Amino acid sequence: MSNEEILSLLLKIKEKATDFENDGTYHIWCFKRSDFEFVTKDIECLKGVNTLSIEVDYKLENIIKVSILLTPDIGWYQSIDEYFKILRDNIRYNKNINYSFFIEGLSPSEIEEIACSSKAYIHWCDIFSKISDHVEYDNANMWPSYIFVMEGGKSQKITTYKLPLKCIENDFLKTVKISPCDISTLTNVDLHSYERKLVLRTSLIELYNEFEDDNKYPLLVNILKAPNILWDLFYINYEVYINKYSINKVIHEIEIQKLDFLSKLNSLVQEHQTKSLSIPAVLVSTAIIKGWSLSGLLLIFIAMLLTCFVVIMGISNAKKSLLDIMESSNKTMTYFSKENYDIDDLKLTTKIKKITKDAILKLENKKDDAEKTLNKLEFMIFSSAAIWSLFVLYQFKDIITSFITKIIS
Repeated sequence: MSNEEILSLLLKIKEKATDFENDGTYHIWCFKRSDFEFVTKDIECLKGVNTLSIEVDYKLENIIKVSILLTPDIGWYQSIDEYFKILRDNIRYNKNINYSFFIEGLSPSEIEEIACSSKAYIHWCDIFSKISDHVEYDNANMWPSYIFVMEGGKSQKITTYKLPLKCIENDFLKTVKISPCDISTLTNVDLHSYERKLVLRTSLIELYNEFEDDNKYPLLVNILKAPNILWDLFYINYEVYINKYSINKVIHEIEIQKLDFLSKLNSLVQEHQTKSLSIPAVLVSTAIIKGWSLSGLLLIFIAMLLTCFVVIMGISNAKKSLLDIMESSNKTMTYFSKENYDIDDLKLTTKIKKITKDAILKLENKKDDAEKTLNKLEFMIFSSAAIWSLFVLYQFKDIITSFITKIIS
Protein backbone atom coordinates (compact mmCIF):
# COMPACT_ATOMS: atom_id res chain seq x y z
CA MET A 1 0.00 0.00 0.00
CA SER A 2 1.41 3.39 -0.99
CA ASN A 3 1.78 6.35 1.37
CA GLU A 4 -0.90 8.18 -0.58
CA GLU A 5 -3.38 5.34 -0.01
CA ILE A 6 -2.45 5.08 3.68
CA LEU A 7 -2.93 8.82 4.20
CA SER A 8 -6.25 8.73 2.38
CA LEU A 9 -7.58 6.02 4.72
CA LEU A 10 -6.18 7.73 7.82
CA LEU A 11 -7.85 11.02 6.95
CA LYS A 12 -11.10 9.21 6.25
CA ILE A 13 -10.92 7.53 9.67
CA LYS A 14 -9.88 10.80 11.37
CA GLU A 15 -13.07 12.50 10.21
CA LYS A 16 -15.17 10.12 12.36
CA ALA A 17 -13.09 10.64 15.52
CA THR A 18 -14.63 12.76 18.27
CA ASP A 19 -11.51 13.42 20.31
CA PHE A 20 -7.74 13.25 19.96
CA GLU A 21 -5.07 12.42 22.53
CA ASN A 22 -1.31 11.99 22.43
CA ASP A 23 0.83 10.03 24.85
CA GLY A 24 4.09 11.36 23.46
CA THR A 25 4.63 8.51 21.01
CA TYR A 26 1.24 7.39 19.76
CA HIS A 27 -1.73 9.33 18.50
CA ILE A 28 -4.94 8.19 20.17
CA TRP A 29 -8.20 8.77 18.31
CA CYS A 30 -11.45 8.39 20.20
CA PHE A 31 -14.65 7.20 18.50
CA LYS A 32 -18.24 6.73 19.56
CA ARG A 33 -19.27 3.12 19.12
CA SER A 34 -21.90 4.14 16.58
CA ASP A 35 -19.33 6.01 14.47
CA PHE A 36 -16.66 3.34 14.82
CA GLU A 37 -18.72 0.94 12.75
CA PHE A 38 -18.16 3.15 9.67
CA VAL A 39 -14.36 2.92 9.90
CA THR A 40 -13.91 -0.65 11.17
CA LYS A 41 -13.03 -2.06 7.74
CA ASP A 42 -10.55 0.74 7.04
CA ILE A 43 -8.84 0.21 10.39
CA GLU A 44 -8.60 -3.53 9.77
CA CYS A 45 -7.04 -2.74 6.38
CA LEU A 46 -4.45 -0.44 7.98
CA LYS A 47 -3.53 -3.01 10.61
CA GLY A 48 -1.60 -4.72 7.83
CA VAL A 49 0.76 -1.72 7.73
CA ASN A 50 3.31 -2.61 10.39
CA THR A 51 4.77 0.89 10.69
CA LEU A 52 1.41 2.19 12.01
CA SER A 53 1.33 -0.26 14.95
CA ILE A 54 -2.46 0.14 15.26
CA GLU A 55 -4.14 -1.05 18.46
CA VAL A 56 -7.87 -0.82 19.32
CA ASP A 57 -9.04 -0.42 22.94
CA TYR A 58 -12.64 -1.50 23.67
CA LYS A 59 -12.40 -1.20 27.48
CA LEU A 60 -14.59 1.87 27.84
CA GLU A 61 -18.34 1.45 27.56
CA ASN A 62 -19.17 4.21 25.05
CA ILE A 63 -15.76 5.17 23.65
CA ILE A 64 -13.38 3.16 21.51
CA LYS A 65 -9.78 4.31 21.43
CA VAL A 66 -7.45 3.63 18.50
CA SER A 67 -3.71 4.20 19.02
CA ILE A 68 -1.69 4.85 15.86
CA LEU A 69 2.01 5.49 15.35
CA LEU A 70 2.03 8.41 12.90
CA THR A 71 5.50 9.26 11.60
CA PRO A 72 7.12 11.10 8.69
CA ASP A 73 7.84 7.69 7.14
CA ILE A 74 4.25 7.61 5.88
CA GLY A 75 4.12 11.37 5.21
CA TRP A 76 2.52 12.47 8.49
CA TYR A 77 4.09 15.52 10.12
CA GLN A 78 3.45 17.30 13.41
CA SER A 79 4.36 20.75 12.05
CA ILE A 80 5.69 22.67 9.06
CA ASP A 81 9.08 22.90 10.78
CA GLU A 82 9.31 19.11 11.04
CA TYR A 83 8.27 18.70 7.41
CA PHE A 84 10.72 21.36 6.21
CA LYS A 85 13.68 19.92 8.13
CA ILE A 86 13.07 16.44 6.71
CA LEU A 87 12.67 17.97 3.24
CA ARG A 88 16.12 19.58 3.57
CA ASP A 89 17.54 16.25 4.75
CA ASN A 90 16.06 14.48 1.71
CA ILE A 91 17.56 17.11 -0.59
CA ARG A 92 20.98 16.74 1.03
CA TYR A 93 21.07 12.98 0.58
CA ASN A 94 19.25 12.93 -2.77
CA LYS A 95 16.32 10.93 -1.41
CA ASN A 96 13.03 10.61 -3.23
CA ILE A 97 10.64 13.44 -2.37
CA ASN A 98 7.07 12.38 -1.57
CA TYR A 99 4.52 15.10 -2.27
CA SER A 100 1.68 13.13 -0.66
CA PHE A 101 1.80 14.24 2.96
CA PHE A 102 -0.26 15.59 5.82
CA ILE A 103 0.71 18.32 8.30
CA GLU A 104 -1.35 18.60 11.45
CA GLY A 105 -3.17 21.87 11.90
CA LEU A 106 -3.26 22.75 8.19
CA SER A 107 -6.21 22.71 5.83
CA PRO A 108 -6.05 20.80 2.51
CA SER A 109 -5.54 24.08 0.62
CA GLU A 110 -2.66 25.06 2.89
CA ILE A 111 -1.06 21.64 2.43
CA GLU A 112 -1.38 22.04 -1.34
CA GLU A 113 0.30 25.43 -1.04
CA ILE A 114 3.15 23.87 0.95
CA ALA A 115 3.53 21.15 -1.71
CA CYS A 116 3.88 23.77 -4.47
CA SER A 117 6.34 25.81 -2.40
CA SER A 118 8.34 22.65 -1.69
CA LYS A 119 8.75 22.02 -5.42
CA ALA A 120 9.92 25.62 -5.84
CA TYR A 121 12.39 25.26 -2.95
CA ILE A 122 13.80 22.02 -4.40
CA HIS A 123 14.11 23.73 -7.78
CA TRP A 124 16.08 26.61 -6.24
CA CYS A 125 18.37 24.24 -4.33
CA ASP A 126 19.02 22.40 -7.58
CA ILE A 127 19.90 25.65 -9.37
CA PHE A 128 22.22 26.86 -6.62
CA SER A 129 23.98 23.49 -6.46
CA LYS A 130 24.51 23.57 -10.25
CA ILE A 131 26.10 27.02 -10.32
CA SER A 132 28.10 26.76 -7.07
CA ASP A 133 31.39 24.95 -6.55
CA HIS A 134 30.41 23.17 -3.37
CA VAL A 135 27.54 22.79 -0.89
CA GLU A 136 27.93 22.57 2.87
CA TYR A 137 25.18 21.58 5.32
CA ASP A 138 24.50 22.37 8.94
CA ASN A 139 24.36 18.89 10.48
CA ALA A 140 21.93 19.98 13.19
CA ASN A 141 19.21 21.50 11.01
CA MET A 142 20.30 20.66 7.45
CA TRP A 143 20.48 24.30 6.32
CA PRO A 144 22.61 24.49 3.14
CA SER A 145 25.38 26.98 2.39
CA TYR A 146 26.61 27.38 -1.19
CA ILE A 147 30.31 27.96 -1.78
CA PHE A 148 31.52 29.98 -4.79
CA VAL A 149 35.21 30.22 -5.69
CA MET A 150 35.62 33.18 -8.03
CA GLU A 151 38.66 34.42 -9.90
CA GLY A 152 38.78 37.95 -11.22
CA GLY A 153 40.58 41.22 -11.63
CA LYS A 154 43.97 41.95 -13.15
CA SER A 155 45.70 40.19 -10.29
CA GLN A 156 43.55 37.09 -10.87
CA LYS A 157 42.82 37.05 -7.15
CA ILE A 158 40.77 34.06 -5.96
CA THR A 159 37.91 34.90 -3.60
CA THR A 160 35.66 32.43 -1.81
CA TYR A 161 32.04 33.35 -1.09
CA LYS A 162 29.78 31.45 1.29
CA LEU A 163 26.08 32.10 0.76
CA PRO A 164 23.82 30.47 3.38
CA LEU A 165 20.21 29.55 2.69
CA LYS A 166 18.78 29.70 6.20
CA CYS A 167 15.55 31.19 7.49
CA ILE A 168 13.81 30.46 10.80
CA GLU A 169 10.58 32.26 9.93
CA ASN A 170 7.58 29.97 10.51
CA ASP A 171 5.96 30.73 7.18
CA PHE A 172 9.14 30.92 5.07
CA LEU A 173 8.36 27.81 3.04
CA LYS A 174 4.99 29.27 2.05
CA THR A 175 6.66 32.39 0.66
CA VAL A 176 9.06 30.61 -1.72
CA LYS A 177 8.31 31.52 -5.35
CA ILE A 178 9.08 29.29 -8.30
CA SER A 179 12.18 30.14 -10.33
CA PRO A 180 11.58 31.20 -13.95
CA CYS A 181 14.69 29.24 -14.95
CA ASP A 182 14.26 25.77 -16.42
CA ILE A 183 16.92 23.65 -14.73
CA SER A 184 17.49 21.73 -17.98
CA THR A 185 18.95 24.90 -19.51
CA LEU A 186 21.74 24.68 -16.94
CA THR A 187 22.37 20.94 -17.16
CA ASN A 188 22.42 20.38 -20.93
CA VAL A 189 25.88 19.60 -22.25
CA ASP A 190 26.22 22.48 -24.68
CA LEU A 191 27.84 25.89 -24.99
CA HIS A 192 24.66 27.83 -24.20
CA SER A 193 24.12 25.90 -20.97
CA TYR A 194 27.67 26.71 -19.89
CA GLU A 195 27.13 30.39 -20.75
CA ARG A 196 23.90 30.59 -18.74
CA LYS A 197 25.50 28.93 -15.72
CA LEU A 198 28.47 31.30 -15.93
CA VAL A 199 26.33 34.44 -16.21
CA LEU A 200 23.88 33.32 -13.49
CA ARG A 201 26.79 32.53 -11.20
CA THR A 202 28.49 35.91 -11.72
CA SER A 203 25.15 37.74 -11.43
CA LEU A 204 24.52 36.16 -8.04
CA ILE A 205 27.96 37.16 -6.74
CA GLU A 206 27.53 40.65 -8.21
CA LEU A 207 24.26 40.93 -6.30
CA TYR A 208 25.96 39.66 -3.14
CA ASN A 209 28.70 42.30 -3.42
CA GLU A 210 26.15 45.08 -3.96
CA PHE A 211 24.21 44.28 -0.79
CA GLU A 212 25.09 45.90 2.51
CA ASP A 213 26.69 43.66 5.12
CA ASP A 214 23.42 43.31 7.04
CA ASN A 215 21.64 42.09 3.91
CA LYS A 216 24.30 39.70 2.61
CA TYR A 217 23.37 36.89 4.98
CA PRO A 218 19.69 36.56 3.96
CA LEU A 219 20.39 37.19 0.25
CA LEU A 220 19.33 33.72 -0.93
CA VAL A 221 16.25 33.85 1.29
CA ASN A 222 15.25 37.16 -0.29
CA ILE A 223 15.82 35.73 -3.77
CA LEU A 224 13.53 32.77 -3.02
CA LYS A 225 10.83 35.19 -1.88
CA ALA A 226 11.32 37.59 -4.81
CA PRO A 227 13.11 35.85 -7.74
CA ASN A 228 13.21 39.02 -9.86
CA ILE A 229 15.96 40.34 -7.59
CA LEU A 230 18.27 37.89 -9.33
CA TRP A 231 16.60 37.32 -12.68
CA ASP A 232 16.36 40.97 -13.71
CA LEU A 233 20.12 41.29 -13.24
CA PHE A 234 20.74 37.93 -14.94
CA TYR A 235 18.78 38.91 -18.07
CA ILE A 236 20.72 42.18 -18.37
CA ASN A 237 24.09 40.48 -17.89
CA TYR A 238 23.20 37.64 -20.25
CA GLU A 239 22.19 40.10 -22.97
CA VAL A 240 25.49 41.94 -22.52
CA TYR A 241 27.41 38.65 -22.61
CA ILE A 242 25.69 37.45 -25.79
CA ASN A 243 26.21 40.80 -27.54
CA LYS A 244 29.86 40.83 -26.50
CA TYR A 245 30.31 37.26 -27.69
CA SER A 246 28.52 38.00 -30.98
CA ILE A 247 30.50 41.12 -31.79
CA ASN A 248 33.78 39.42 -30.89
CA LYS A 249 32.83 36.62 -33.24
CA VAL A 250 32.03 39.11 -36.00
CA ILE A 251 35.29 40.97 -35.40
CA HIS A 252 37.15 37.67 -35.58
CA GLU A 253 35.48 36.77 -38.89
CA ILE A 254 36.23 40.22 -40.33
CA GLU A 255 39.87 39.94 -39.31
CA ILE A 256 40.12 36.50 -40.93
CA GLN A 257 38.63 37.79 -44.18
CA LYS A 258 40.83 40.88 -44.08
CA LEU A 259 43.99 38.83 -43.54
CA ASP A 260 42.95 36.47 -46.33
CA PHE A 261 42.54 39.33 -48.80
CA LEU A 262 45.81 40.94 -47.66
CA SER A 263 47.56 37.61 -48.16
CA LYS A 264 46.20 37.41 -51.70
CA LEU A 265 47.37 40.95 -52.45
CA ASN A 266 50.86 40.30 -51.09
CA SER A 267 51.14 37.03 -53.00
CA LEU A 268 50.10 38.78 -56.20
CA VAL A 269 52.73 41.50 -55.85
CA GLN A 270 55.51 39.13 -54.81
CA GLU A 271 54.75 36.82 -57.73
CA HIS A 272 55.24 39.56 -60.27
CA GLN A 273 58.25 40.98 -58.52
CA THR A 274 59.82 37.53 -58.89
CA LYS A 275 58.89 37.39 -62.56
CA SER A 276 60.39 40.83 -63.11
CA LEU A 277 63.68 39.67 -61.64
CA SER A 278 63.81 36.95 -64.29
CA ILE A 279 64.64 39.57 -66.96
CA PRO A 280 68.21 40.32 -65.85
CA ALA A 281 68.63 36.62 -65.09
CA VAL A 282 67.81 35.79 -68.70
CA LEU A 283 70.23 38.44 -69.95
CA VAL A 284 73.11 37.32 -67.80
CA SER A 285 72.67 33.59 -68.36
CA THR A 286 72.32 33.94 -72.12
CA ALA A 287 75.34 36.22 -72.38
CA ILE A 288 77.44 33.72 -70.45
CA ILE A 289 76.37 30.86 -72.70
CA LYS A 290 76.69 32.65 -76.06
CA GLY A 291 79.56 34.92 -75.29
CA TRP A 292 79.68 38.62 -76.08
CA SER A 293 79.06 38.79 -79.85
CA LEU A 294 76.58 40.50 -82.13
CA SER A 295 74.62 37.29 -82.61
CA GLY A 296 74.61 36.66 -78.84
CA LEU A 297 73.57 40.23 -78.24
CA LEU A 298 70.68 39.87 -80.69
CA LEU A 299 69.60 36.64 -78.99
CA ILE A 300 69.65 38.33 -75.59
CA PHE A 301 67.63 41.24 -76.99
CA ILE A 302 64.94 38.95 -78.43
CA ALA A 303 64.78 36.94 -75.18
CA MET A 304 64.45 40.16 -73.21
CA LEU A 305 61.61 41.42 -75.41
CA LEU A 306 59.73 38.12 -75.00
CA THR A 307 60.28 38.15 -71.24
CA CYS A 308 59.13 41.78 -70.99
CA PHE A 309 56.03 40.95 -73.01
CA VAL A 310 55.13 38.03 -70.73
CA VAL A 311 55.74 40.03 -67.54
CA ILE A 312 53.74 43.02 -68.83
CA MET A 313 50.83 40.71 -69.60
CA GLY A 314 51.11 39.25 -66.09
CA ILE A 315 51.09 42.71 -64.52
CA SER A 316 48.02 43.63 -66.55
CA ASN A 317 46.25 40.50 -65.30
CA ALA A 318 47.41 41.28 -61.76
CA LYS A 319 45.74 44.70 -61.92
CA LYS A 320 42.51 43.04 -62.98
CA SER A 321 42.89 40.54 -60.15
CA LEU A 322 43.32 43.42 -57.71
CA LEU A 323 39.96 44.80 -58.75
CA ASP A 324 38.35 41.37 -58.38
CA ILE A 325 39.84 40.90 -54.91
CA MET A 326 38.63 44.31 -53.76
CA GLU A 327 35.16 43.70 -55.17
CA SER A 328 35.02 40.38 -53.32
CA SER A 329 36.26 41.94 -50.07
CA ASN A 330 33.73 44.78 -50.29
CA LYS A 331 30.89 42.31 -50.82
CA THR A 332 32.07 40.19 -47.88
CA MET A 333 32.35 43.15 -45.51
CA THR A 334 28.96 44.49 -46.61
CA TYR A 335 27.48 41.06 -45.97
CA PHE A 336 28.92 41.01 -42.45
CA SER A 337 27.53 44.46 -41.77
CA LYS A 338 24.02 43.60 -42.99
CA GLU A 339 23.97 40.15 -41.34
CA ASN A 340 24.71 41.66 -37.94
CA TYR A 341 22.43 44.66 -38.26
CA ASP A 342 20.12 44.91 -35.26
CA ILE A 343 17.48 47.61 -35.27
CA ASP A 344 16.98 47.10 -31.52
CA ASP A 345 20.66 47.58 -30.71
CA LEU A 346 21.97 50.60 -32.60
CA LYS A 347 25.11 50.74 -30.45
CA LEU A 348 26.11 47.23 -31.50
CA THR A 349 25.22 47.92 -35.15
CA THR A 350 27.27 51.15 -35.16
CA LYS A 351 30.31 49.35 -33.73
CA ILE A 352 30.11 46.59 -36.35
CA LYS A 353 29.78 49.17 -39.15
CA LYS A 354 32.86 51.01 -37.87
CA ILE A 355 34.88 47.78 -37.75
CA THR A 356 33.91 46.77 -41.30
CA LYS A 357 34.53 50.31 -42.58
CA ASP A 358 38.03 50.33 -41.05
CA ALA A 359 38.75 46.91 -42.56
CA ILE A 360 37.62 48.05 -46.03
CA LEU A 361 39.70 51.24 -45.74
CA LYS A 362 42.80 49.23 -44.84
CA LEU A 363 42.24 46.91 -47.79
CA GLU A 364 41.76 49.91 -50.10
CA ASN A 365 45.06 51.39 -48.93
CA LYS A 366 46.79 48.06 -49.42
CA LYS A 367 45.28 47.76 -52.90
CA ASP A 368 46.54 51.25 -53.80
CA ASP A 369 50.03 50.35 -52.58
CA ALA A 370 49.93 47.16 -54.64
CA GLU A 371 48.89 49.09 -57.77
CA LYS A 372 51.72 51.56 -57.24
CA THR A 373 54.20 48.71 -56.91
CA LEU A 374 52.91 47.06 -60.11
CA ASN A 375 53.08 50.39 -61.96
CA LYS A 376 56.66 50.88 -60.82
CA LEU A 377 57.55 47.39 -62.03
CA GLU A 378 55.86 48.13 -65.34
CA PHE A 379 57.76 51.41 -65.70
CA MET A 380 61.03 49.68 -64.80
CA ILE A 381 60.44 47.03 -67.47
CA PHE A 382 59.61 49.57 -70.16
CA SER A 383 62.62 51.69 -69.19
CA SER A 384 64.92 48.67 -69.22
CA ALA A 385 63.58 47.60 -72.59
CA ALA A 386 64.07 51.10 -74.02
CA ILE A 387 67.62 51.44 -72.68
CA TRP A 388 68.56 47.96 -73.86
CA SER A 389 67.08 48.70 -77.29
CA LEU A 390 69.21 51.82 -77.58
CA PHE A 391 72.25 49.84 -76.49
CA VAL A 392 71.58 47.14 -79.10
CA LEU A 393 71.06 49.76 -81.79
CA TYR A 394 74.37 51.34 -80.82
CA GLN A 395 76.15 47.99 -81.10
CA PHE A 396 74.68 47.49 -84.58
CA LYS A 397 75.33 51.11 -85.69
CA ASP A 398 78.00 50.17 -88.24
CA ILE A 399 75.79 47.55 -89.88
CA ILE A 400 72.79 49.87 -89.83
CA THR A 401 74.83 52.78 -91.27
CA SER A 402 76.24 50.57 -94.03
CA PHE A 403 72.76 49.26 -94.84
CA ILE A 404 71.30 52.79 -95.05
CA THR A 405 74.22 53.99 -97.23
CA LYS A 406 73.65 51.15 -99.69
CA ILE A 407 70.00 52.01 -99.96
CA ILE A 408 70.71 55.70 -100.56
CA SER A 409 73.38 55.02 -103.17
